[in-house]
Formats: sequence, C-alpha cells, structure tokens
Amino acid sequence: MGLLRTTRTWLLRFVGYLIPLVQSLPPLGVWSGLMTLPFAAYLFALLTNLPVSLSAALSEFFIPFLIIEKALLIIGLIFLVYSIVYLAMKKKTKGLVTSGPYGLVRHPQYFGIILSTLGLTSWSVWILNNTFGIGFLSASQTVGVWFVQLFAYIVLASIEELYLAKNYTETFENYARQVSFLVPLLRTRQRFLDILLSILIPSVLLYILINIHII
Repeated sequence: MGLLRTTRTWLLRFVGYLIPLVQSLPPLGVWSGLMTLPFAAYLFALLTNLPVSLSAALSEFFIPFLIIEKALLIIGLIFLVYSIVYLAMKKKTKGLVTSGPYGLVRHPQYFGIILSTLGLTSWSVWILNNTFGIGFLSASQTVGVWFVQLFAYIVLASIEELYLAKNYTETFENYARQVSFLVPLLRTRQRFLDILLSILIPSVLLYILINIHII
C-alpha cells in the first residue's frame, strides 16, 4: 500500500507540472504540445501511406461517395477547431471550463480528432482495398494506427482528469457526473465503463463503416 500511495503521489505531482505546461502552449501554434502528438503521428503514418496518385485521391474527395466518412472528417475537424478557439478565449477567465463544447464532452478536442480520423481511416481503407491505393501500410495496419491513436488519447484524457480532480476537487466531480467523458450523451458513474465505452463505440462505428462498403 505504501508503494502504491507513493507512486500515485509521484504521478499526480508529475501530472501537476506536465498538464499546465502543455496547456500553456499556444493552442493555435500548429499542433504544439503533448496532446497533438498522437494526431501528428497518425497523420504522418497516413502521409507515408499515400496512394500512387495523390491528385486522384484529392479529386476523389468531391465525388459523392463515402459521404459518411467525409462528413465525419469535416465535422470532427470543425469541432476540434471550435474547441481550441473556445478554450483559448476562456483562458482569460479562472476556473474549470464547463461550457460550450466542454458542456458536451469533457475532452472535446480529443473527441474531434477521434471523429475526424475515424472517417479518414475508413476512407483510407476503402482506397487501399478498392482503387489505385498502394501504400506502405496495409488496410489492417492503417486501422491499427488509428487504434494506437485512440488508446493514446484515452490515456491522455485519464491523466488530465487526475490533475483536474486534484485541483478542482468537488467542482470537477460534479462536472464529471453531468458531462460525458469522450462520447457525447453517454454518461456513467464508473471510470472503467467510461473508458471501455469510449473504446468500444468508436471501434464499432469504424467496423460498420469499413464493412458497409463490402456488402
């Protein structure tokens, strides 16, 4: 028990220094900060996985096909930018931000990234399986990269909440009871269920998107 308590104290102290440092970085500084690393790594993996004809891939965006994937990509990016701008505006006020996109989910920036990359991943898999796509990664490896990113953001969100719970105590507890962890409109009172459903629901959605084009 002593070792566990010491480890937890060290972790909270580390997070206490890490999170303010990350959040103090300019949010519009072209993805600076720890929270952007999984997204940047995901994009890098996909960029190294470009199809033979990049111009054909770009022109395909305007073809009325894979509408759901493209809609998720656009909605996710819009929500991400909105969350970043909203948080930057709220930096001038003290206290826990619980309004705007933070009234929908506790980690709206991560939600926006996961939503947009979910659509992009399904789209990439379809290109690799059905058209001119010849990439460094296979379709299954492309999905694997997305899962690594998903797990990374769940870990980051969990670490952030340790810091928030430590610094805002009852305010954060009340906020966590009222607002979803990472999936909108999905609230539970158990952290394990929050994490499990945050993995399961996006995974099922990705599975449906990929397989609906096979039918």
